[in-house]
Amino acid sequence: MPIPDTRRTVALAASADRHEPPAFVPHYLAGLLFASLDLCLAVLAFTSADVIFHAAARAGQPHPGDAILLGSQFGLLTVAVIAVSRGYGAATLQRSAESAASFLWAWLAAFFVIGWIAFLTEAASNASRGTVTLAFVIGVVAMLPLRHAALGTYQRQVRSMRLATRRVVVIHDGDERAAQRFRRNLRRNGVETVTALAYRSGPDHRLVEACRAALTARDLDAVYLFTPWSDAQRFRSLRSELRKVPVPVYLFPDDHASEVLRGPSVDAGFACGFEIQRAPLDPLDRVAKRTLDIAVSATMLLLLAPLLVAVAVVVKLDSPGPVFFRQTRRGYSGRPFEILKFRSMRCAENGAVVRQACRGDDRLTAVGSFLRASSIDELPQLINVLRGEMSLVGPRPHAIAHDEYYTGLIEAYADRHHVKPGLTGWAQVNGHRGATPEVGHMQARVTHDLWYIDNWSLWLDVRIIVRTALLVLHDRNAY
Repeated sequence: MPIPDTRRTVALAASADRHEPPAFVPHYLAGLLFASLDLCLAVLAFTSADVIFHAAARAGQPHPGDAILLGSQFGLLTVAVIAVSRGYGAATLQRSAESAASFLWAWLAAFFVIGWIAFLTEAASNASRGTVTLAFVIGVVAMLPLRHAALGTYQRQVRSMRLATRRVVVIHDGDERAAQRFRRNLRRNGVETVTALAYRSGPDHRLVEACRAALTARDLDAVYLFTPWSDAQRFRSLRSELRKVPVPVYLFPDDHASEVLRGPSVDAGFACGFEIQRAPLDPLDRVAKRTLDIAVSATMLLLLAPLLVAVAVVVKLDSPGPVFFRQTRRGYSGRPFEILKFRSMRCAENGAVVRQACRGDDRLTAVGSFLRASSIDELPQLINVLRGEMSLVGPRPHAIAHDEYYTGLIEAYADRHHVKPGLTGWAQVNGHRGATPEVGHMQARVTHDLWYIDNWSLWLDVRIIVRTALLVLHDRNAY
């Protein structure tokens, strides 16, 4: 029968939890305690500032009454701002950095509203400007560390599973291992599992009885559902059954849904969409990278102008043909552009078949070998960088014929075009430069390029530029 089975389940779960029962402080009470702490610290900051300022400035007697009143006003406004931004919620209290940021913004808001508008227009108390200014400093220098220490103690108690702020019933899909993992993670975040139940197919009245039994035995905050989102029939059945229980019910995402919901969302008016793929660089990243590109490429073109002119003259005198080698390549998002190099060969292939340069290539001119070995032939690409077709750092662009060939062999090859191609790249400074006689060589290059795209930072670009400058002096793969 379902009812005895339910009682056994509740009893077994209760006996398991009895082994090391956590102390229980309701989450709303924990938030209230930290709000009271913030109010007390604000009053303490103003009273101590009043005493210190008048003692240091010798500007008469302190006014503790005015300081307490003003501190209370600042404290109440600070607490209100934190509360509105959910800074006293259980989740925020578990994140030190987020909680500190919430306090600092609220403290600044309080000083803006009261200290700047009310006080400077003489609509506040008679406390001195020195007291107010010093109180602000004390709030940041002294209050924040004290608040952080109290928060740290609270977090340690929660994460060591000695303190709980919520009591819930967990309903899962029958995977006991996963259920134990859920319970452990919940306990580490201050959620005590009163009982855990596996969902059975079809209408399962046992769940309602178990929830009612738990609610009768002790206060219950909610029911947490850990079930696959793709099982619509199970979700409807659970929802229908649990309507009979007077507590909130929360559905937690499965692994697939969690991956989707981690991204930012956009409200399209009729529905909410979640980002399942982000751009490699956001707008601010692109501005920072472009600023570096312009600054470095313009400076190098200016400094290297005499060398570029000299090389152009030597190339022209060495063999018949143009100074620059021009070839169509793919840039950002596959857009074609014309890459510039000093000509180092007697031919200029730019069609459906392009033969890669190799060591001892008979197509090289007399000066071409030196230009390629020293990488001087690549310097005109600084013009491509300045024009915005390339970046200083990124995946090296290949001939379109090679792009077509490797796209069919390497699944993620086209992902290299998610950023601008580079004059140098992560693959090049890690030894993947030169010809790619085997597909494995190109696969290694692509792997490094994709790692760069996924881990881009301005500092990484600077590191690659410096390593490239050092590598040019002794690169055995350059020919």
